Amino acid sequence: MPRLPARRRPSSEERSVGLLLAAGRLAIGAGIWLAPGPSLKALGFDAPDGQALTLARMAGARDLILGAWQASSLSDRSELGRATIAITAADACDVIAFAAVTRSGGPLRASVLGLAGAVPATALGAWLAARLRG
Repeated sequence: MPRLPARRRPSSEERSVGLLLAAGRLAIGAGIWLAPGPSLKALGFDAPDGQALTLARMAGARDLILGAWQASSLSDRSELGRATIAITAADACDVIAFAAVTRSGGPLRASVLGLAGAVPATALGAWLAARLRG
């Protein structure tokens, strides 16, 4: 595969942040896909029923796909920027969803644990997207 010109490659710092975000998303996605019950419990949710397990696996698949996209984009600045915008939008939606858990009477622990991961991921993704745009 031909090497991209330097201006098209992300900096080592941008690649490192992209790799960190991709690795986290892949780990969470794999955990939720392979073991949705224990994963939901670790995230602070009550014992899930069959419908919740299906939704969890759907979320896990989303994270696996987005994480793989971001990981495969680490050598191309434009593609990494597109992937980062998508994962940051997903993380921002997760922030809203986890904040809504408590407002709707759901478990506080799930909201706190979810926000503890989603807020920093959103902020880091927004930082990376802004860097890649410039």
